[in-house]
Amino acid sequence: MKKSNEKDSDTPVVEEIRQRTDEYRVLHEVAQILHKAGGLQEMLIQVLTVLTRFQELEVENKAGIFLADEQKKVLRLLCTIGDFTQEFMEKEQEIPYGNCLCGQAAVSGEMIISNNCFSDSRHENRFKDMTAHGHYIVPLKSGEQLVGVLFLYTDENPPWYCRSKEILMSIGGLIGDAIVSRRREEDIIRKNQELHELNDVKNKFLGIASHDLRNPLYMIRTFSEALIEGVGGNTTPKQLDLLQKVFNASNFMMNLLENLLDVSKIESGKINLKKKLQDLNALVKEQIEMNQHLAERKNIILAVQQTDLPAVSFDSGAISQVISNFITNAIKFSPENTAITVKTNLEEGRTRFSVSDQGPGLSDEDQKLLFKEFQTLSAKPTGGEKSTGLGLAIARKLIHLHDGEIGAKSKLNQGSEFYFYLPLENLSAESKS
Repeated sequence: MKKSNEKDSDTPVVEEIRQRTDEYRVLHEVAQILHKAGGLQEMLIQVLTVLTRFQELEVENKAGIFLADEQKKVLRLLCTIGDFTQEFMEKEQEIPYGNCLCGQAAVSGEMIISNNCFSDSRHENRFKDMTAHGHYIVPLKSGEQLVGVLFLYTDENPPWYCRSKEILMSIGGLIGDAIVSRRREEDIIRKNQELHELNDVKNKFLGIASHDLRNPLYMIRTFSEALIEGVGGNTTPKQLDLLQKVFNASNFMMNLLENLLDVSKIESGKINLKKKLQDLNALVKEQIEMNQHLAERKNIILAVQQTDLPAVSFDSGAISQVISNFITNAIKFSPENTAITVKTNLEEGRTRFSVSDQGPGLSDEDQKLLFKEFQTLSAKPTGGEKSTGLGLAIARKLIHLHDGEIGAKSKLNQGSEFYFYLPLENLSAESKS
């Protein structure tokens, strides 16, 4: 058996172990709360609750947090726990820097320990029915930035814990970092919501504008085409040239409006894909035939290389639009008397479609702009063709709606390859349904 003096010598060691264990527990609980998702105020109230239960601090169940407004040099009360009078809640909503204990901690950036609110001259603010109490006042900082101030109530002249300052300043740093992080997250969420709302407004405007402009443009294109064909009588060569320009311009504007409507529908989620198992090779052949006349104008050969494919699930209208865009772009940017290769095959468990040309290729800078809206590239169409700058952007959106992948490979002066993949994984589930 140990002698009594040996037991006494062990007591401080055991007590220190208990205290340190309690410290680690509190720090762990606070850190866990600060890393949880949720609102800022709810998070801080939970932290205050944990601190008031920290036995070594011997604090009351009364605490609160002010947030700092560095621009106006004031502290604003964000949250409290415990029973505070209505007078306190009204008068302490905003405290100027330098005022009372919390305002002084905001200026100095140092923790303040006050034994008694009545005997401490720094405690300037007094309230009706205020009883004697002490304080821990902890500045909340993230690096050198003041974020706020934490205050904890104690009994008057409590037996201060020797490590209270070290622990509370550590916790103050954790809280300060968490507040800054949560503010950033909330700012990002708010800005994303604003962007979403602005995008909705833009899509509605595009839809309305495009719809209202389509009819008069259709009439201009139709009447100019009729006059070119001689419906209104003979025209002079000069008149015919002007009419052709009117027709070309109106046709370009119609294509632009159709593209704008497509963008509006896709981004607003109003496009409804009608996917079903189909033959992609048959669709490709159909699009080649429809664009053959464009290639013949520039004496371009459309070479087809097709691999036998299983039926693929896709919306024929949407994928036709993408395939046609790839082929017409290749024709636009290819010199005369060259060849374009249109290819389908299976690759890594997916269906792959590609169009390769012998055009001028794309620079690294141009490739960064591909598939973005209204982008003008350095490469120009070889036959003076027009481009809306929306075709590839729409193609990307349509392929992504099919859970596919789209991309391009190109080297300057060595041609380009545009491709997309459609997944086969979707097929089995759809076939079984």
